[in-house]
Amino acid sequence: MTLISERSIITAYPWKTDAITTEVVRHALETIADEMGTSLKRTALSVVIKDMRDYTCAVLHKDGSLLAAALTIPNLLASMEPALRACLEKWGSNINPGDVLITNHPYKGSAHSNDLQVFVPAFDDDGVLLGFTGSIAHHADWGGTVPGTVQSAALSVFEEGVLLPALKLESGGVPNDTIYEIIEANTRYPAQNFGDLRGQLASARTGAQRFADLFRKYGNQRMWDVCDDLLGYTEQRTRRAIERFADGVYEAVGYLDDNGVERGVPVRIGVRVTVAGDTMTFDFEGTDLQMRSGMNVPYASTLSVVHYAAHCILPDDIPFNAGANVPLTVKAPVGSLVNPTMPSAVGARHITTERMASVVTRALVRVAPERSSAEWSVGWPCLFAESWSPKTGEGVAVLLNVAGGAGAKDCGDGADGLDAHMSNCALVSAEAVESGYMLRVEQFSLIRDSGGHGEFRGGLGIRADYRNISPSVMYARTEVEQSVEEFLPIGLAGGQSGIATTSALIDAKGVKTPLPPKETTFLKPDEIISLRAGGGAGYGDPKNRDRDLVLADIALSKVSREAALDVYGVELSQ
Repeated sequence: MTLISERSIITAYPWKTDAITTEVVRHALETIADEMGTSLKRTALSVVIKDMRDYTCAVLHKDGSLLAAALTIPNLLASMEPALRACLEKWGSNINPGDVLITNHPYKGSAHSNDLQVFVPAFDDDGVLLGFTGSIAHHADWGGTVPGTVQSAALSVFEEGVLLPALKLESGGVPNDTIYEIIEANTRYPAQNFGDLRGQLASARTGAQRFADLFRKYGNQRMWDVCDDLLGYTEQRTRRAIERFADGVYEAVGYLDDNGVERGVPVRIGVRVTVAGDTMTFDFEGTDLQMRSGMNVPYASTLSVVHYAAHCILPDDIPFNAGANVPLTVKAPVGSLVNPTMPSAVGARHITTERMASVVTRALVRVAPERSSAEWSVGWPCLFAESWSPKTGEGVAVLLNVAGGAGAKDCGDGADGLDAHMSNCALVSAEAVESGYMLRVEQFSLIRDSGGHGEFRGGLGIRADYRNISPSVMYARTEVEQSVEEFLPIGLAGGQSGIATTSALIDAKGVKTPLPPKETTFLKPDEIISLRAGGGAGYGDPKNRDRDLVLADIALSKVSREAALDVYGVELSQ
């Protein structure tokens, strides 16, 4: 967006306060959310939060509207508003200083049961409610039928651990011991859960103090006016940006390999994006019905997909808050896999949202080609296991993800080893794995030739091999998508697809046995489980790739000599 057009919006907007104060407060709110995230990362107990960083934190208006968020995990961004509003609907004006609200119910505003949401209200010195700060964090195990809770093979939400509707974890500063006892009685490693929960409480309380300090600085009424301006101006900016897109209907269809239960039966995801003036509508009519598996997507997560995809093509300097989402309408048919009904299982919804994001962003390629890329690898191979800590001897739940490649653009190669779209989790280091679990990292490397070839090459996927170094059999489960050749990432302008995502079991003698995409196994001592992420798609005809770039890829073992000759036409002297 040009400076002139932004000036015109600033001039035309009916400010209650002024643009400068609003911008200063906006950054203060975003800093509060980021500080909360840093606090949570440093005080949590599990590797999932402190190393993978599977969490986000936010500051919310007293009416539940999102004011600012730590932009960490896109899949979590739209969950906090509906979850807090569910709490407000239940508790109304009965929210007091010292209260802590908690929920994880996927049919009451949340995503899936492992994602625990904690909200702390902020009050002024006279006891007036100012707003809320909160966090949502993935707990490595939350009970249910399998270690780690999440599984595509779940048939009901009741298999997916402890469901908590909008509850008060604390009332007036007094903990509700009953809730703690329920969590302890229904999760495998409650010490790990309580350690992470304490981190969430500490970060939210820190945020609430900072939020209240802003009101002390500016005064209550002025701060509420600033918040109204922030949301209203953000909405105006978003509308003006959408107006620059060509009106029209943009469609895309994609498929899951299967639903994790009925193997080999593809599942359809379709979206129709309508750009009309200053609005965008995302209609998932034509998407398959809810599945008899744990890969359904609750409505809050469908919102997250749409908000993420839309912001990928909007100007970078538009804030992410409730105002930015007002011009976006989401139509998700009730009873479909993108808006299931109780008690459909949703624990493995992350796998589906990755494919949804791929489909929606492909539909948006024609809306904003300059902001788009070829498709990414969205297979998201991950390992769930049950182990114990070599440091403490205590049992722990294991969740490790492996990243694939990003799609190439018309101006450059896709990024290697990037956790796709809705995830953005950090990769867990070998040091964290080996110090926290009875696993040894045998290999963690980019896979040569895994990215789609093109004038600009798709990003490479990662191979990660984990050896069971315990003296006993270890429960292990892999969840892998995009393993079917027909559904690989699609290239642009002649670019090729990346490779599929796979997993394998390697015995003590080095014999490799391929595993089904979504499989439970028992890892014997000294056996290896190997996860291999796919690559992103390429952009443009490979024959047009600069020869020096091909030579650099060969030197870095990203492209083989054979591919250099056969695909790129680059012949090397011996």
